[in-house]
Amino acid sequence: MTSFGFLGFGEAGQAMAASLKAQDPSLIIAAYDKAPTSVIASIMASTEGRLCDSPSDLAATCDIIISVVTADEAVNAAQSIASYLGKAHHFLDGNSVSPGTKRQAADIIQEAGACYCDMAIMAPINPRGHKTPVLLAGANEAEIMPIFDALAFSYGWEGTDIGQASVVKMLRSILIKGMECIISESVIASQGLGLDERILSSAGKTLGIADMPALADYVMERAATHGRRRAAEMREVAKTLDELGLSSDMSEAIARMQDRLADMAIGDHFEDGIPQDRAQLAPLMRAAQNSK
Repeated sequence: MTSFGFLGFGEAGQAMAASLKAQDPSLIIAAYDKAPTSVIASIMASTEGRLCDSPSDLAATCDIIISVVTADEAVNAAQSIASYLGKAHHFLDGNSVSPGTKRQAADIIQEAGACYCDMAIMAPINPRGHKTPVLLAGANEAEIMPIFDALAFSYGWEGTDIGQASVVKMLRSILIKGMECIISESVIASQGLGLDERILSSAGKTLGIADMPALADYVMERAATHGRRRAAEMREVAKTLDELGLSSDMSEAIARMQDRLADMAIGDHFEDGIPQDRAQLAPLMRAAQNSK
């Protein structure tokens, strides 16, 4: 029986675990997170999954391991479990890191005898979970495709070389995470002057975006909620550009801006999660900047 183990159990792991269990209730689902919380325990209970107490426990429980940790922990995560893996294991690296970092993790996993697959998650993980579009690369296409097809994953296979999937993700992130920062910086200033609706609507007409104000509400919440994770990813994007022999000025600036948004700790102001509402977020972000 196919079993899925999640190495790291944040938003991505939780969403995929829930949707996989809904797709096939007979699946064995397990997870290990180095910082387990009551929320993680509750989610595992709701999916009838097992919360493992160590990477070795996860490896003993599952034959397919999906690594979804923060970008700066991707190689450490591979190292933590590699010695417990064998030929029966498939390690799917879903972390947002550069091709070079993926190859570094692949060397660790393959040296242990397990199969390594470069997996790039290409859209927000909610609400589709494991049906979120992903790109894959590696030498184990023949083994992975039947499993993914049976469970209705949405995927494309980029090729046999590790990094072929991740490079697409990395270069796309310059646009997506950069857009979040540009919109946030504009709205933080313009909302305080009562100009945000006017500027966003004008920009939307120029860019062909039907509801630019709604997009601003969405991306400002995303940046406020996930700024630290996005900053780590953008440092991997900068590394990708360095690997290509290209400048990474904008990517490094985006990483700094995402870190700045994370430093604002906007979530501390809301008990039920950060709202998708620039009218609430922009004043808090201005205040955080003005206080420094």
